[in-house]
Parts: sequence; structure tokens; C-alpha cells
Amino acid sequence: MFTAIFIETSGAAVRPVLSLFPNWNPIPKGESVTLTCNVTPTAQENLQFSWYRDGHRIPGNQQSLLVQLGNVTDSGDYQCQAGGSNRSELVRLDFKSGWPILQAPPVVHEGDFLSLRCYSRPGYDRKNTVFYKNNKIIGSPVSESELHIGRVDVTASGRYRCEQEVYYPVSNNYQHFGDEQLVSVSELFSYPQVKVSPNPVTKGNHMTITCDTKLSPHRETTELQFVFYRNGHNVQGFSLSNQYGVPSAQLEDSGNYTCEVQTPTGRVRKRSYVLYIQIQELFATPQIKVSSDQVTGGDHMTITCDTKLSPHRETTELQFVFYRNGHNVQGFSLSNQYGVPSAQLEDSGNYTCEVQTTTGSVRKRSDIITIQIQELFTAPEIKVRPDQVTEGDHVTITCDTKLSPHRETTELQFVFYRNGHNVQGFSLSNQYGVPSAQLEDSGKYTCEVQTPTDIVRKRSNMTLIGIQGEQK
Repeated sequence: MFTAIFIETSGAAVRPVLSLFPNWNPIPKGESVTLTCNVTPTAQENLQFSWYRDGHRIPGNQQSLLVQLGNVTDSGDYQCQAGGSNRSELVRLDFKSGWPILQAPPVVHEGDFLSLRCYSRPGYDRKNTVFYKNNKIIGSPVSESELHIGRVDVTASGRYRCEQEVYYPVSNNYQHFGDEQLVSVSELFSYPQVKVSPNPVTKGNHMTITCDTKLSPHRETTELQFVFYRNGHNVQGFSLSNQYGVPSAQLEDSGNYTCEVQTPTGRVRKRSYVLYIQIQELFATPQIKVSSDQVTGGDHMTITCDTKLSPHRETTELQFVFYRNGHNVQGFSLSNQYGVPSAQLEDSGNYTCEVQTTTGSVRKRSDIITIQIQELFTAPEIKVRPDQVTEGDHVTITCDTKLSPHRETTELQFVFYRNGHNVQGFSLSNQYGVPSAQLEDSGKYTCEVQTPTDIVRKRSNMTLIGIQGEQK
């Protein structure tokens, strides 16, 4: 009997499948056949059944329809409907006169066992039954006018013919008869295709690879098993899932992917073509950059963590962190810049940065860049002229410093102190003069140098200046 296959649809509605008993087509004229409208066991009870031939409603409201003493006019494409379900797939039924009649199952799929029958009227002796496929004799043995071909694939499709000799008592001899029909073996399921989502796949994405196939409409509830390969190596063994998921795709997940589909027994098995999947970087490895090749003390220094997002993920939010000599100087934030308003010598060091997604699923660190802060000017020194100061001498005290070669036009201001007390306020002059030194001008002298904005300010060491009394 034709195997019943149940097709589920949304909700309570089911798509039924037709089966025939006996499971042959064509049927000899005058014989009967029973059609059954099979539904899933979970379908609601007390369903109202409807029957159709060639798209037109015919009498009958039960689950089975008996076509009794069939005639040629009963031939056609039959369908049934259970309740509010969709109609079943078409099943062809032909009533035929004459003999022999070559009979085959109305629906044959790869993996099925196929038998053919060379039917003659009962009561007539027959012999020498021979079957042909595409005009070539089939060598398989014939029993009771039936040819058991066995398990078949789509290559079994073709034009089949049977011939036999039938004895006629009236003429007291055997006469030669034959019949033929086209037998089509359908795919149980289509060759699978590997598909990937999203496409393209960016590093860190949840990647889903689907082994996409389609079951025959007559076998939509057949259980299938799926297996996945990357570069020929199994990454997910046979299971009922047609998907292979990678929660956070990495560059090493790139490769040539294939999948296979089989029935649980492995009798029908098909492999997809290769799909090459290249995992794209979500963002490039960052580069750390500094706003100026030469950073001088007091400069506003900006360090940038430079990276580039994939064109397909340009709206992805990234977080940045900065390190100096391995110590965190700016924690994770949305800013790719770390600013130092007034760089000092102690800001020199080995800088790196890291970039990550907000979830931390993708994280990359830059190479090291060494930043050396240059002095804007050297620490000042107190110098005095003359070296030996005698009471009444003109004394010149100089606050001596040297500007960086890159900043020689910077304006500096100078201030002088004796014994901690200001003796000459900030001015552009780096000298403090005493026209006629007196003993009370002796003391501990220091000076300071600063930029006009006081961003950089340095004080000299202390110098002791002693005024000697005039000799008489």
C-alpha cells in the first residue's frame, strides 16, 4: 500500500496526503480502488472531508473514497481536503482497457523499492513476460508477472515496457501483447545549498550556516539529518538541525563550507556544493598616533587610537582605552582620543591603546609607540658678573636658560629673588642689574622662568652672592 505521509501546516489545519489501495496505476477498467485521505494523528476529530477530480468537487465526505468498477471517465488527478486544510497533492489515477497493462506505483521517490507489474486478465494463461527500459531488456528475474527492481534513485526514471504471450483457447495458441508507460522517480529532497547569515559575516557576528533543501510535496514530514564541514573537516555531526551556528565568528572560521543531508538510514544522501565564507574584520587593528612628531613640554598632546570599521558595520559602537608603560591612563570610553592639556616630561613613555565592542566580544590592541616629551626650555641657572663683587661694583645677575630648537621664538618671562623675596618681578628681561652693589645686596639668589600663560615654569638652583667691602 502507498505509504501515508502527513504534512503539517500552521494552526490546527493539516495538509493531507492521498494513498491508494491497491497502489498501482493504471487500474484495469472495471476494477475498484480505494483512495484514503490521510491526516496527522493530532488532527482534530470529526473532520469533514472533500474530494476533487481534475479540480472539481465530486461526491464523498468520508476519509476514504471507493471508486467501484472504475471506468475511463473516472480517470483524472485526484485530491482530497480535510476540514479547512489545503488540498492534498495531486495523485494520478487512470482506468484502462485492454491487456496487458504495465502498472507502477503512482508516486515513486528515490530510496523507494520499485516494483512493476505486467497485468493480464485473470483466467488466461500467460508466459514469457519480459520487461524493457528505454527499449533495452531488463535482466532482473520476473515472478508472477512482477518485476522487483529494488531500491531506486532518479536514474531509474524512464520509459518502461512489458511484453508477454497470452493463451487464447479459441484459437488454441499464444498471442503476443505489450504495454508501456513513463515511470518518473522523484527526488526525495533537493540537493542542499549552503547559505550563510548575515552575508557578509563580520568578525564577532553570530554566524548561522543553513543547509537548505526541500522535501518532495508528497514526503514533507520525512525526517532528515544534516552534517556540516569546513575545509573537509566535520564541524557539526549528523543531527536533525539544518543549521550550524557560530556565536562569535572569528577570522579562523573562514573557509570552504559544505553540508550533507541524508535520511536516518543513510539510503538517500546528498552533499552541497562548496561555499567559501570569508569572515570580515569588524574593525582593523588599531594604530596609536600622536598629534605632533615633536611634543614639547607645555604642549597640548592628543593621542589617537585609529581604527576603521567594516563598511558593513559602520554604525557599530566601539570603546577605547589607553595605556602608558602598561598602566591605564584613560579607561574604556567612546572617545578614541586621550588628551594631555600640558604635556610634561613625566608624560613620556610607551603608549598603547585597545579597541573593543561594547560586549567585549572583539578586542584588539595596537603596537607600542614611544613618546618623548621635549623640554620647552632648560632649567635656568643663576650667573653673576663679575665673579668677585666688591662694594660699589655694577653687578649683573643673569637667569640663563635655553629654548628647544623647535620653539626658539617662544616668549619667556623672568623673575628674580633674594633670600626668597622678589627683587625684580616677571619681565621679558633675563637679567637683574645692581648699579652700585652694597653689602646688603649680598644673599641667596634664585630666578624663575615661565611662559606668559604660566603653563611651564621652572626655578633655578640657589646661588650665594657675597658683596665684599671696599678695601682702604
